[in-house]
Amino acid sequence: MSCADLDKITKIVKIEGTLVNETPLRIGYGKSKSFTEATDDPIIKRGEKPIIPGSTLKGAFRSFVESYAKSLGDKVCELSDDECKSCSDDSYCTPCILFGFKDIASRVYILDAIAREINISQRTMVAISRVFGGQIPKHLYTLDYVEPNSKFSFTMYVYNLDMINGENELWKKKSIEALKSLLKFLGKEGIFIGAKKSIGFGLVKLVNSNVTLYEAPDLITPKVTKKLEEVL
Repeated sequence: MSCADLDKITKIVKIEGTLVNETPLRIGYGKSKSFTEATDDPIIKRGEKPIIPGSTLKGAFRSFVESYAKSLGDKVCELSDDECKSCSDDSYCTPCILFGFKDIASRVYILDAIAREINISQRTMVAISRVFGGQIPKHLYTLDYVEPNSKFSFTMYVYNLDMINGENELWKKKSIEALKSLLKFLGKEGIFIGAKKSIGFGLVKLVNSNVTLYEAPDLITPKVTKKLEEVL
């Protein structure tokens, strides 16, 4: 079956860099019931360091690739489908090829982005009634957020897609072009993640990034490393 090539690993591409939030960022873990928390909705942390979960990044990246594929006129399946119905000829749509589906593994793996340099602040918010379109009296709450220009580590692995030298098969070429468009946009314009995106929170950009290629049978020693800008 086309696209089902993950039974063996022939190459791995590792993308490393730094995520910088251009605007306030908050990814919370839900309402706190602890009296030890300073806010009503704390941000996700590992130890004392805020993180951007890999699942959050993967969801945002998949959403971008889906929109990108649709803009080219390609069909994209719905994740609620029992199978990738938009695909034909025993193949899959580009988002499924990259990020997986119920019957095909993901070839993109994203680690949690851990804070390197951060400042955390708090903001008092007003609860809004969607029925009346105004604030709800005496309903204030506080939120943690990561201040702009904080820095997070970024690591992403891509299996069996050579982003540096290119590929010959059409489905691989389309997948690589989608990834390059995603990374180019992430570096230049940024992508919104987390909560309160509609009011400007969560714009992150990728900076100072490198791409390293590993090839079988030696998947330990890097074959070539380039700046991401050179690859894109």
